[in-house]
Parts: sequence; structure tokens; C-alpha cells
Amino acid sequence: MRIAVISDIHGNLEALVRCLDDIERSGVDQIVNLGDAVGYGPQPEEVLVLLGKMGIANLLGNHELAVIDKVHRNDFSPEAIISLEQTLKYLTPASFLYIKNLPYYREMDGALMVHGCPPDLPTIYLNHMSFSEIKETFASNSFDIAFAGHTHRLMLMGYDGKDLQFDPLQQVTIKLEPDCRYIVNVGAVGQPRDGDPRAKYVIWDSHRNTLEIKRVAYDISRTADLIIKRGFLRRDADRLYTGDAPGPHRLYRLASCDR
Repeated sequence: MRIAVISDIHGNLEALVRCLDDIERSGVDQIVNLGDAVGYGPQPEEVLVLLGKMGIANLLGNHELAVIDKVHRNDFSPEAIISLEQTLKYLTPASFLYIKNLPYYREMDGALMVHGCPPDLPTIYLNHMSFSEIKETFASNSFDIAFAGHTHRLMLMGYDGKDLQFDPLQQVTIKLEPDCRYIVNVGAVGQPRDGDPRAKYVIWDSHRNTLEIKRVAYDISRTADLIIKRGFLRRDADRLYTGDAPGPHRLYRLASCDR
């Protein structure tokens, strides 16, 4: 089975549509979004409607969690809270109900899907974890492969039972080793934080045991202009052009998702 794994759309309908066009040309059996369909971007309602219309499996991200539970907004920066407050203005009651019913994780064709950290945590950043914490995540769970978002970066973590290996997924295609277990950070559709402003997603071929890394250009100005028009922060618009790449932090470069 070929599964397109997308994540962190963040209200960026323009980027999502371009990625869905690319997915259609690539030929997949299923699509899953790993959460954070909303936040920062100007079209949260339109994004949720499109995901529902196309029957795309979706997960609860930390931004969806903050939408339905005010306690989790305490972890957000002041700027992220402003974005969230704007997001709330554009969501219908039907979308609030939809968000409330989103699962924390899914299992698809033998793979574990989660927003933050396996097995089911939407708020933990993998790139904030130490090597020992990543090893413990593998040791305490039985998945052979897990897919996560949240960091807004591409990264492959491989574990052979003893050593960890890290690959920033700069290549187009990678063959996975049968004697390793993996966590795949799939990047971000709507808010990349790796210095490359293109939308990112991954296609996993479970039969061939391969990953295809997809980078999709889109009209950033359309989203950026709408961000300003709809009352979101100019910061949320400006960093779409740069792919917002902060400095190094632990396992790899820090993704400032809620900062």
C-alpha cells in the first residue's frame, strides 16, 4: 500500500491543494494528516472542510487540542495564542465538533500515526528529546514504523535495538532496512521550519518499504496576503517565505512551532 502522510497544514489551503494535486499524480491508496490542520494560517475552516470532503484520515494535533481545551493554551507563546484566537473566529460549530472527535493516533497498514511522539502524544516534540528518551520510546513500544509531525521538519530516526541513526531526508527516495525500526518526521505542508519554504510530505510504500520525500512549490503570496487580511500576525506571513530555520537544538535543528 502507498500512503501519503501529510502534517501541519496550519490553515494553509493553498499549500494543501497543491500537495493534494501532487498526491493525485503520484498515485496513492490512502492519505492521512497527522494533525495541526489549523493554527497560524488564514483558512482553518476551509482546510477542515476539504479534508472531510475528501475523506482524509485526520489526527488531533496540539493546535486542535488547544482549540477544545484552554488548559493546553498555557504552553503557547503569546504570538501563538493570538493566532489561535484568530483561528477560533473562523471555525464553525460543526468544525469544533469535528475537532473534538479526532483521535490521538491511528494505525494504518501496520504503521503508527501520531502528531507528536509515539505512541499517542500530540504535544511532545521529538527534537526536544534526548537520545536516551528516543531509545526508550522505541523500547517501550512495539511499532516497526511510526510517523509523526509537530516539528515541521523532515527527519528519519532508525533504531536497530542498540544504536540510533538520524537522516535529515534530503534525498528523494530512501529504502528502509528490514532489521531496523523507524520514526519518520514528515515535515510540514503549511508551515515548514527547515529553511525551505516549499510544502513537504512523505509517501510510504509498505510493500517496497520505501519513503518518497515530496517537496511542493505553491503560491506563498496568496496565503501570506490572506494572513494579513484576516487579522493574523504578520510574522505568520513573513516566515512562510523563508521556511523559518532557527539554530541547532539537541537531535537536530529546533522547530519553533509554538514560539
